[in-house]
Amino acid sequence: MRLNSIVAALSITAVSAPAALADTTTYDCSMSSLEGRGFIRDRIIFSIDLEKNKAAVVDDLVMATYDAPIPAALSQLGNGHYRLKWDVKNLKSGAQSFNLSYTLQYRPETNAFNIRALVRGYDNRPFGSGTCKISTEKSLFG
Repeated sequence: MRLNSIVAALSITAVSAPAALADTTTYDCSMSSLEGRGFIRDRIIFSIDLEKNKAAVVDDLVMATYDAPIPAALSQLGNGHYRLKWDVKNLKSGAQSFNLSYTLQYRPETNAFNIRALVRGYDNRPFGSGTCKISTEKSLFG
């Protein structure tokens, strides 16, 4: 299932989202990256529930590996920013397999973010940055 499919599914169910999800915010983000291997995608969607201190993320790599959004560890930083961390394990690329650890820092005051991937066993640290808009779609939690 592609990322556009998950967005379409979120759109269809957004009308019936229960009121309990009101504390959840979903962000639809576009980014650019100078790394050429594809570990940093051009679009990522994440949901944050501050009351429950949880987050979920999805992009093309997550969909290719897990076929669904995955949980991310959420930290609220003292400067009002949020940090999300998650792993994508056993990502296939040709004959190779990679384990990736991602860190995303979101700055609500500017709707901007930075993302960095750690490719386990390699020295490269792919990096990207971009902006987010608050989505009216249903959260990635349910």
